[in-house]
Amino acid sequence: MRLACGPRATRPGGQEFMEDNTQTPAQQGGTQPTTGTTPSTPTPVEEREYPAMTMEDILASEAQEPQNVSRGDIVDGTIVFIGQEGIAVDIGAKVEGIIPLNQLGDEPVTLEQAQEMYKSGEQIEAYVVRVDLPNSQIVLSKKRADQDKGWRVLEKMQEAEEAFEVEVLEKVRGGLVAQVEGIRAFLPASQVDTRRVNDLDPYVGKPLMVKLIELNRKRNRVIISHRAILEAQKAQAREATVGQLESGAQFEGEVVEITDFGVFVNLGGIDGLVHRSELTYGRFNHPRDVVKVGDKVQVQVMDVDNDRERINLSMKALTQDPWEGATDRYSIGQKVTGKVTNLTNFGAFVELESGLEGLVHVSEMSWTKRVRHPNEVMKEGDEVEAVILRIDPKDRRISLGIRQTTDDPWSALPDRYPPGTPVKGKITGMTDFGVFMEIEEGIEGLIHISELDLNRVNNPADLFKKGDEIEAVILNIDPVEQRASLSRRRFLGGGAAPTQRDYVSQGGGARSDRYSGGQGGQRGGGRRREGGADYAYNAKDAQQGGKISTKLGDVYADLFAQFGLGGDKKTEEEQG
Repeated sequence: MRLACGPRATRPGGQEFMEDNTQTPAQQGGTQPTTGTTPSTPTPVEEREYPAMTMEDILASEAQEPQNVSRGDIVDGTIVFIGQEGIAVDIGAKVEGIIPLNQLGDEPVTLEQAQEMYKSGEQIEAYVVRVDLPNSQIVLSKKRADQDKGWRVLEKMQEAEEAFEVEVLEKVRGGLVAQVEGIRAFLPASQVDTRRVNDLDPYVGKPLMVKLIELNRKRNRVIISHRAILEAQKAQAREATVGQLESGAQFEGEVVEITDFGVFVNLGGIDGLVHRSELTYGRFNHPRDVVKVGDKVQVQVMDVDNDRERINLSMKALTQDPWEGATDRYSIGQKVTGKVTNLTNFGAFVELESGLEGLVHVSEMSWTKRVRHPNEVMKEGDEVEAVILRIDPKDRRISLGIRQTTDDPWSALPDRYPPGTPVKGKITGMTDFGVFMEIEEGIEGLIHISELDLNRVNNPADLFKKGDEIEAVILNIDPVEQRASLSRRRFLGGGAAPTQRDYVSQGGGARSDRYSGGQGGQRGGGRRREGGADYAYNAKDAQQGGKISTKLGDVYADLFAQFGLGGDKKTEEEQG
């Protein structure tokens, strides 16, 4: 028998083997050798080169027909050896195939890594990349074989509409990338969730259930979707939920979206809206101050609009109304502590408990200081102590006062400043009917124009200006109305000593009259006596240089009539 041996190749361990290039006559053209041709003597093969092969093995291999392979075939073979060029694989062809190291997997593999992963004699599946028999070369690829196998698996999954789990590898422009059966698959951002997802980073490195929505092997295109899974689940849950939707029904839902006007809650396949007015009885600036996305909340169905597919929900309907029993927990005159939640031009809202607030009007913030805005006294977030002045459960209102937590300085003034007491202070304001003088910090009194000087005064601005320091005597102090009347004329020695009723002739004197034009304005929330003194004389402000045209006799007559003085004389005249 004739043996033809090809080039030597090195086995693991340094041993060499001869590549078999023997061809049958049929393979050489189908003709037999001509007569007379002397057969060549076969090259002796040393036994040490093939320690694992016998002559029977060689003869058996010669007797086998070589396998025909072509590009695109998937073949099974046996690893012969592992070298720098790659892995030599016996696939039953005329020559052995080579799997380059870069074709073993998606990631680069070194020789040492390949030797650890694969051993001689192991079976391996490969894809035929190129066949070049004249040059004794067959190039194989395990990576392509794995991909081909993966494509077949994906095709079956697509036919069965099967859901499967993938691990997201990375974020790319427009979506995410995962690997399915060794094949890269693209997950568009629009297919990540049923709602728009702006941040894809949390999905990287996490497992995700997906379905195939596009498979194109020629273009190597694989598109997967997580949204399809969610929509299928949502459709099933929706059917179960819709049957239970009715007014008054209660559900546990998950907050899925927060807007300026309310919160969307998923009830199970269908979303409902909790309007901001139905979130809580307490005060808040934005719905996100009450809940956050992902929170589990208890809600009650208010109404369902099937035509418009709208469900209105309420969270506060499942909590107790703080106004229930409020009159039992709070009473007029009670001292309370609360948190300032909002400041307005007219006052400050103080939260006594969640959903229960009271208003502190600016007039109830100080006994002596004229507060123009609450921010002069407090700011949002402050803890303040107040006294309940009024409770109105019907209108759900509570009136509070801060100044009531301290003693009223006006109550002690009559004892400290009896009529006739001389005082010195600065002029704090001027009007056409007199000047306001500071008795002590925060306490002012009125010096009527008739009590400004020994001589008749037509315009206070002719004698004084704001900030001048003057002296006067106390005529009277009314702590109830928070008014004080003074006289500079009597301090200068004019007129009789003041008596307990002399303040009547001066009409009291609250500084608020100056701002209200004498129409009974209140000082610091003080109560105005019914039919109280009216300083509206229709005269120009003395500070503007106007002339006072009011006759003092008319003023006195009005004051006497108001307080009932001289009434006996009128009665006598009527009787006469």
